[in-house]
Amino acid sequence: MAVKVLITRKFKEDKFDRAHKLLMQLRSLATLQNGYMSGQTLISADEPRKLVVVSTWVSRKRWEEWHANEKRQEFTRELEKALEGPETTEVFLVGERAPEWVDMA
Repeated sequence: MAVKVLITRKFKEDKFDRAHKLLMQLRSLATLQNGYMSGQTLISADEPRKLVVVSTWVSRKRWEEWHANEKRQEFTRELEKALEGPETTEVFLVGERAPEWVDMA
């Protein structure tokens, strides 16, 4: 079952440019990982230092392998230095179960 992973981060003003470059490098690494399907970076229209990274993985297992990857952990430690507060990570199942209202159409 595919999953979408949403990681939300808010960066310190003076650290944003460096953090954004790190995120792009991290995305490049992610694209090479087994199970990676797609990703995008969203920048808040109301809080421009707040980013949400959305990635799609073929399974939660593949996401967890990437999450535990040592190279990813190195990038995460660098990014933490630029954060205004802790990042949040949410994992969503894709197509696990259709909501009841779908059958009403």
